[in-house]
Amino acid sequence: MSSVTSLTGDAMSRTLGDRVRDLRTKRGLSQGSLARDLVSPSYVSLIEAGKRLPERDILRAFADRLGTTPEYLETGVDAATAREEQLALKYADLALANGEVQEALERYGRLAATGVVCRHGAEWGLARALEAQGDLPGAIGRIEWLLEEHRAGRADTPGLLVLLNLQCRLYREMGDINHSITIGEQAVEEVRRLGLKGTEDEIRLASSLVASYWERGDWARANQLAHEVVERAEAHGSPRSRGSAYWNASIAASAVGGVALALELADRAIAMFSEGEDERMTARLRTDVAMMLLNHGSADLSPAENLLAKAHATLTEVGVQTDLAYCETELARYHLATGKPELALRYADRALGRLADWDTTEVAKARLMRAYALKALGSPEQSLELCREVVRSLHEHGRYRQHMAVCREAAELLVRLGEPDEAIDAYRLLADVGGARVPPWLTAMRTAMSQVAESRSEPA
Repeated sequence: MSSVTSLTGDAMSRTLGDRVRDLRTKRGLSQGSLARDLVSPSYVSLIEAGKRLPERDILRAFADRLGTTPEYLETGVDAATAREEQLALKYADLALANGEVQEALERYGRLAATGVVCRHGAEWGLARALEAQGDLPGAIGRIEWLLEEHRAGRADTPGLLVLLNLQCRLYREMGDINHSITIGEQAVEEVRRLGLKGTEDEIRLASSLVASYWERGDWARANQLAHEVVERAEAHGSPRSRGSAYWNASIAASAVGGVALALELADRAIAMFSEGEDERMTARLRTDVAMMLLNHGSADLSPAENLLAKAHATLTEVGVQTDLAYCETELARYHLATGKPELALRYADRALGRLADWDTTEVAKARLMRAYALKALGSPEQSLELCREVVRSLHEHGRYRQHMAVCREAAELLVRLGEPDEAIDAYRLLADVGGARVPPWLTAMRTAMSQVAESRSEPA
């Protein structure tokens, strides 16, 4: 049986203090000898009594003097078992890095269930693998458990800011924008209380918050924070953090109509990410810049085609299903814009196949591209039914600003399909998600006028 799974309950029930005392007496050391030049003998006594936990550097020094490892003192796992767990974690990390998500999930899952030394590393791996698989709720659950462990002082990997950043981003990708912003604002405040403003991870966290503000339509706040983040990134940041700052500033600029500035910042973001080894993020950025070009009416669409082709080739190698689906939706849009509905239909179908178990805004976008392609190919009935599904799904999703473009595209298609009443409904939904809902006084006026009409029609 593997030593990872053969730990006894007795070994696991003993404390760090028990293990320090056992090894000290086994090696014939007094408390003073163990404490020498590090701490006082009374401090060692408190540790052995379970009344004090040593700091990490003291723990390492004790481990050296006792002929063991810090991990053994903390967990009771021997060095050979610790090395076995660490090797198992590396194999899982390699599987995830190579895009073998299912294998990574299985390896992380076994280690999370049985490991001691690498339990938190395995849970962190599970969170990333679940995200890659598209299971965002599952990933959020792992992240929130790790945050609890971290705040209780039990987890040393990954860092607090990395966890908070991913939590903020995952809620945004789930479509819960308000909760994403609440988390992001609390996290930024916590970071600043800790004196970590301007650090790499703080810049990335604030960049994620910019994106969440933009998604909710708080464009003024998004722009203000984006400018602050870019300044900090240029002063202190690595290429990756500067790339994150430029990209989210680009999104914020695009939202308020600054297309030229948005494209300039997006180009900077791609350049920054290209300096590193994060091919997946570079490809995702290329997809988003292509979408920006398509949506802002560029006369020459060849740059969008080049960006999407590069992105798709990279994501086929290193991306995940959702990344490829987003790229293929934009490829469908590009082929519609250039008069090739057959290709558009092919890419829309690919995207929907990858998003088969989802019901998100991205699914609505892919369905709408398919509906446009069907209309262009002479199947208006199928196109209309699919467009109706899109509008129904948007009604059910809640009213978020990121739905505005989809509402407008759906309304335009309904006009082309000869359904003006349904188009008006889609335009009303567009107004609703933009914050311009039916004023209450109009409802009151309709009621009053109806009552007046009824009273006039009654016989004298």
